[in-house]
Amino acid sequence: MKTTYGAKIIFLMTLVLAGPFFAHGQDLLTLPAAMAACGPGNLKFDASLGKSPQPPLNPTSTKAVVYVLQDLPPIRSLFFHIGITTRVGVDGAWAGAIKDRSYFGLLIDPGVHHLCVSGQWRNSSSSIALHGIEAKAGETYYFAVRFLYLGSAVGVILDLEPVDEDQGQFIQQSSQYSTSHSK
Repeated sequence: MKTTYGAKIIFLMTLVLAGPFFAHGQDLLTLPAAMAACGPGNLKFDASLGKSPQPPLNPTSTKAVVYVLQDLPPIRSLFFHIGITTRVGVDGAWAGAIKDRSYFGLLIDPGVHHLCVSGQWRNSSSSIALHGIEAKAGETYYFAVRFLYLGSAVGVILDLEPVDEDQGQFIQQSSQYSTSHSK
């Protein structure tokens, strides 16, 4: 059954509002799901936007390609010039970071993997989104990082969702390539 965007917002709002009752005082990076996907909470990245697109990654008979796309609207307002950097983790290690409206890709082995995105703009680790993937060799996967504003009391939370190839390529082609290194 496909979940609608509105149902996802209601579910996320419920989690955010109920979260303090269930995880009071607990750092999200100590939870098993986050530990399986994210890297160390104290590792930060400098990310920069490339002038040219990333050289194409091609899936092979032994590897799959995963593109992570930060899907900010392509408008130029003050909010989008502040350098929103989001760390991307796979299987408990940070793979890099994306900044503003950008993307990067990586090769992964076939099998079950755990993806994590974590907002680097907050001092808290509460800005985390997770997604599992069962990768198949020779396949390409696209994941969009989106920002959901839930009002001034909650603020912005992250969402990480798979997108189909058409939408993934559209976001990728209208974005810049992000390179990063740890601080």
